[in-house]
Amino acid sequence: MIELKNICKSFDGQMVLKDINATFEKGKTNLIIGQSGSGKTVLIKCIVGLLTPDEGEVFYDGRNFLTMNKQKVKDLRREMGMIFQSGALFDSLSVLDNVMFPLDMFSHETYNERVKRA
Repeated sequence: MIELKNICKSFDGQMVLKDINATFEKGKTNLIIGQSGSGKTVLIKCIVGLLTPDEGEVFYDGRNFLTMNKQKVKDLRREMGMIFQSGALFDSLSVLDNVMFPLDMFSHETYNERVKRA
């Protein structure tokens, strides 16, 4: 389960996220929808640790993501997935090769292990 508590994020004095609270239950499909510029991408980046909220906390199964060491963050990111809103796939690669691309770059697994994970 992912829990967001009072997430705030601003850029150059412009508040993008203000006191966001949400719970995303394990095993369920969750959507974050809104108008262009409403902060969806900023929120996702805060959830996965690509941005640090100015205020608030992000919990994964009760563990505070913002206070985890780098190895724990790396281990947790292996369990995450995101879908991009626009063409983020390589049209020159097969579906399998697109899925395996980050595994090839960031994994020390054998080819067969990467295929199985993909």
